[in-house]
Amino acid sequence: MRSGHYLRVYIWILWCGAHITSCSLDDSATTECRCVEQTDLRLFPECAEQLETGEREDASNPFVARLPDCPSGPTLSLRERTRPESVLLNIRTTFEGRSPTQYMEQLTEDFIFIPDPEDIDLHPEVYQAPEGYVPGQDTLWSREAERRFAVSVLDLDVFQQVRFSRWYTASRDERMPSEDGFSETFIFPYEIEFTGRNDQETFELKGRVIIKLVTTSIENPIWNVQSWEDQRDVASAKRSWGELRAEFSR
Repeated sequence: MRSGHYLRVYIWILWCGAHITSCSLDDSATTECRCVEQTDLRLFPECAEQLETGEREDASNPFVARLPDCPSGPTLSLRERTRPESVLLNIRTTFEGRSPTQYMEQLTEDFIFIPDPEDIDLHPEVYQAPEGYVPGQDTLWSREAERRFAVSVLDLDVFQQVRFSRWYTASRDERMPSEDGFSETFIFPYEIEFTGRNDQETFELKGRVIIKLVTTSIENPIWNVQSWEDQRDVASAKRSWGELRAEFSR
């Protein structure tokens, strides 16, 4: 009887020792966490393949359910998404602050990007337009493609600075609310400068966007971008949003 008691105590000590070691905070410790969409892939690059292929941990598994979500890293101070204009300003902030996680929070689950026709012709390997392609109906670029683009282009090791010299301005730009109040469309020009590390690969974007934002509630609105249509500046040799997405989609 006594030997059985000692055996249980011994097993309990071994169990505690194993768990204390695995949860220690010394330099040799390994941290286990669950990959989620908000995970900062710069901190947890091993999550990229899981999120891209959809092979995520089964949350119904009791052992997996106990794991914390892998963190999203430092966050920027953004505006509450209670007004559609705030979302547009948040987009600028998340690009300038290089926060792909917070940028993706500004988009709906069914988000689509509509490239300029010239960009479709320039990058057919990225924008695989079907026969009889209809912009806005045929989806060439979904939310998952946008996530990969955001993680790639907003990598702090790629650009040392992103600066918006022209973006949405309420006093100058076009805004079209829907009759039911559940969506608003904004049309405005953009000019953005990307400065690479050591001043290399510095270039500018220039064109015009048509961005549609939606909310599911009028009383307590939370706005998100549902579609983003890009139009190149034909009078300029500068890149467009569609061209940038194609270049950083790989």
